[in-house]
Amino acid sequence: MATATRKTRGTAARKKAVAIDSALGAEKNELLEELAAEAKVYIELLRKLKSMPESDPRRADLEGELYGSIAHLSTHATLLLEEIDKAIDRL
Repeated sequence: MATATRKTRGTAARKKAVAIDSALGAEKNELLEELAAEAKVYIELLRKLKSMPESDPRRADLEGELYGSIAHLSTHATLLLEEIDKAIDRL
């Protein structure tokens, strides 16, 4: 019984995801691409920061860039969530 319920919920969730995906359309793809691009920037900055000695004078600049990248990630994620919420409301 529990397996059947989970399967039904899983199917319903997939159907809802497909409906949201089509309601978002091309704008979602652009928002996802922007978020993915900034995530790559963040990962690269974090990689550089982890390999940089604490005493390196360039560290402060890199930490500032990392802070900016985190702010951009937050903005992109918020915009995407807002669009998803709008799409859900239209369903």
